[in-house]
Amino acid sequence: MRQIRVMLVVLFLLVPLFAFAQNATQIGEVTAVERFIDGNDKIKVIRLQDPDNPFVSIYFTTIKSGQFFAIADPSNTSIATRLTSHVPVDKDGKQIINKTTRTEIASVSKSIGTKEMKIARWYDPEKNTLIYLVYTDKWIGGSLKHSISAVALGFPPEK
Repeated sequence: MRQIRVMLVVLFLLVPLFAFAQNATQIGEVTAVERFIDGNDKIKVIRLQDPDNPFVSIYFTTIKSGQFFAIADPSNTSIATRLTSHVPVDKDGKQIINKTTRTEIASVSKSIGTKEMKIARWYDPEKNTLIYLVYTDKWIGGSLKHSISAVALGFPPEK
C-alpha cells in the first residue's frame, strides 16, 4: 500500500501543471530567477486561439517555479490580444462573431489543486470589441492579480 502511495505522489509531481486547451502554443520563455541548488523560475509566453473566435490570438505569460518542492507557482500574469486574421462576414456583409460571454476560455493549474489561472471573455456591443481577462482563482484566500486586454473588431455596426 505504501508503494502505491509513493508511486502516486511521484506520478502527480511529474505530471506537468500546465493544462491548456489543445490550441495553446508556448512561444518562448526566459529565466527570471536563477538558483544554484534548486531549479530556476521561468516566465513562459503562451499563445492561445479563442476557441469561439479563431481570428483572435491571446498571448499571456505565466510563471513556472523551478523549485523542486514548490507547492504553488506565482500568480502574476499578463495578457495581450490581437486580431490575427480577418473577421468572417456573412452574405450580407455582417461580421460573424461569437458574442456570448465565456467565463473560462482556458485554465492553467498553478498549484496542487488550490489555485488556477483562468482566461475569460466578454463582448462590448457598443464598441464592437471583445474583452479578455486573465486572473488567478484561489480556493483559499483569493487573489486579485489580473490583467485585461481588448480586441476592436472594426467600427461598431450601424444601428
